[in-house]
Amino acid sequence: MRKFEGQEFVQWFDHDSAAMYTNVEFVKCRFESSGLSITRDPKLRAIVRNVRVIKCEQRGCAIDSAVIEDALVDGLKTNGLLQTWGAVFKHVTLRGKIGRIMVSPFISPGSATPEQQRAFDEANARYYADVDWALDITEAEFEEFDLRRVPAYLVRRDRETQVVVKRENAMRGEWRKLDLSGTYWASALEGFLQDGDPDVVLVAGKRQKKFRDLLDGLKKLRDAGVAEPD
Repeated sequence: MRKFEGQEFVQWFDHDSAAMYTNVEFVKCRFESSGLSITRDPKLRAIVRNVRVIKCEQRGCAIDSAVIEDALVDGLKTNGLLQTWGAVFKHVTLRGKIGRIMVSPFISPGSATPEQQRAFDEANARYYADVDWALDITEAEFEEFDLRRVPAYLVRRDRETQVVVKRENAMRGEWRKLDLSGTYWASALEGFLQDGDPDVVLVAGKRQKKFRDLLDGLKKLRDAGVAEPD
């Protein structure tokens, strides 16, 4: 495995490459103003496999529609929000202190055509049909983690702080009767219903200032039968 330690990667962009990046370890590296797997064609997306990212830092980067497999992220300073756009995951572990991450199913925000988005939605659904598990977040200490359209049954999680809500339970609307003030669970559930996904994982970030409020909100969702009882 090739190892990079203490290095900086600035303004590196991967466009329409269909490249495969494998067997690399990054330790205490810094990534800035870069993008991975920027494409509107599923056939041209990059594959990242057997990669380890240890105590690294990013600023102003994005992970677009990459296929990420057999990877470990152990500690990551994000300096704001790190977003993934249309990426898929298999055997990816996130652990340790991690900043703010959002996993979105949408590609090329604001510029992709409906046909291009549909192609990725279909490709990603086919991909996940052959995956035994996608993400392991049981030992992650997030500031924030917004996870969308990764099937909940493929996510290994800490059941106390990371819960599953199924669509049929959210549609009953019992959560609207709960006092979820001090949390963002109400807006998260509204967005979930609008997206039309079958389930969602809600994560109370252990490093958030309002962690206790978020955790209490998850308990209320469980008690009301909105979140799965686990």
